[in-house]
Amino acid sequence: MSDKLSEVYECYDMTVISTGKGRGMNIVKTDRGIRALQPLMVSESRLEQEAALKEQIYQAGYPNVDLYIRNRDGDLVTYDRYHTPYVLKEYYDGKECNIRSESDMVKAVDNLAKLHQVLTGIPVNRPKSEEERQACKTLHTFERRNRELQRVQRFVRKQSTKSEFEYQYLACFDNYYRQGRQVYTDMQAESDLSSFHKISYCHGTYNQHNVLLLKTDMATVNFDHFTIDHPLTDLYTFLRKAMEKNDYQVELLMRLLEVYAGKLPLSGPDYKLIYYLFKYPEKFWKISNQYNNRNKAWIAPKMMEKLHALLEMESKKQEMLTVYYKQYC
Repeated sequence: MSDKLSEVYECYDMTVISTGKGRGMNIVKTDRGIRALQPLMVSESRLEQEAALKEQIYQAGYPNVDLYIRNRDGDLVTYDRYHTPYVLKEYYDGKECNIRSESDMVKAVDNLAKLHQVLTGIPVNRPKSEEERQACKTLHTFERRNRELQRVQRFVRKQSTKSEFEYQYLACFDNYYRQGRQVYTDMQAESDLSSFHKISYCHGTYNQHNVLLLKTDMATVNFDHFTIDHPLTDLYTFLRKAMEKNDYQVELLMRLLEVYAGKLPLSGPDYKLIYYLFKYPEKFWKISNQYNNRNKAWIAPKMMEKLHALLEMESKKQEMLTVYYKQYC
């Protein structure tokens, strides 16, 4: 155990037995159970909000969340001698969901439905003016992303010397931008946009890394990106990754939707929203956004790999969407 971290551990009411490395954190076995120590990555006010939300989730009957633990002074944040801020939270002895295992994915989606049953019951305090301004948050998100795509394309086109990635990006841009515009237009034309506007607290990054399979239960961790949105955005986040890793198997998608709907029934507009979320070219937008936010003097080969992978899977994605639309829309 490093001296730097031992002085942090000493600020908590626990005895450290052993330590190990986790995903961006230190996993600590203590006399009080398993704990996770990690650097503070958000503002302290945001941390307090997250801690309060997780406490509400716990009190509402979903016990397996990574509750924050206050130090002996009653603070959520502990500083080491270099004034680096750390937070400590409860953690679990479990394995991450295997995104290529159907049984694991079924458990993860069932777990999400249970979590949503609790989250939708927690009152959301948001100014009425903001709620009225965002009649449909997803629609506003698509509109913003389309503008961002246009800005990146204009930048790339102006480059006098272009990389292989930039040439490939421009070659496929029109197709993906047209998809994004079409989704926005189709959604805007819906007769009742309010049907897409159910809001509640959402996990924000519900993916395979944040779902732990325990011996007899499930745990959901890492709520630092929690947000207020339509709860189906959480479901879509998980399903999108599941489809990408499993060749867009529509039968698997239907199976996972059936599991979720078994606990939280899905309406016609719900299935339609999931369709729009899948149809929007989010992966292309992500690649575009990563390019825009990185040093363009040297573009990592990984960027080209991601673009090639996207293009290779495009036909399978469109086939899945065609079957999905006929089945649910």
